[in-house]
Amino acid sequence: MAEGKVEYKPLSVKSILTSIKNISELTIDLAYSAVLFNDADLREEVLELEERVDYLTYLLFMSASFAVRDREDAEKMAGIMKVALAANRISDAAGDIASTIVRGEGLQILSHAFSMTEERLVRATISKNSPLCNKQIASFRGRLGVDVIAIRRKDKLHINPKENTKLLAGDTVIVRGSGKSVQEFKTLAEGDDGVGGGRGC
Repeated sequence: MAEGKVEYKPLSVKSILTSIKNISELTIDLAYSAVLFNDADLREEVLELEERVDYLTYLLFMSASFAVRDREDAEKMAGIMKVALAANRISDAAGDIASTIVRGEGLQILSHAFSMTEERLVRATISKNSPLCNKQIASFRGRLGVDVIAIRRKDKLHINPKENTKLLAGDTVIVRGSGKSVQEFKTLAEGDDGVGGGRGC
């Protein structure tokens, strides 16, 4: 986690723990895809999410300290913190995996071992000129053959967004699909309106 003061936000222990769990799971998928396809964008996403988990873990400590009133509460919070720290270690490991791109460790072996995989992940930022801008996920999911697994909107991360969620200019979107499908999504997201129609935002 970057050095600096962590601002306390009044969030429930349950909601913070759920976010830590969801993000740590996502980092593993992203890290492996980053390495297998030598994708620097995904590597950066993993490292950013790793920092977010660090921040949320620290915030969880703060929220837990406010919630403890007696010995029974302390025992419950101890169990919760063990889960959070385990999830934090998972995200740290994902960061280490993604960083092998920079170090170049074993990339050829991994790429060869998984060369037949059809599914991959891609990160793209929605341009204001994108035909996908202001469109619901349901409007393009089936046509493009991609699943939107996460949307970063300003300082909020939405994992597994609903089908009626609209993509907005500036959203960073992570999608899963075949190599052709995710590349088509990335092209459209960055503003090429040659496929899929629409005039952007």
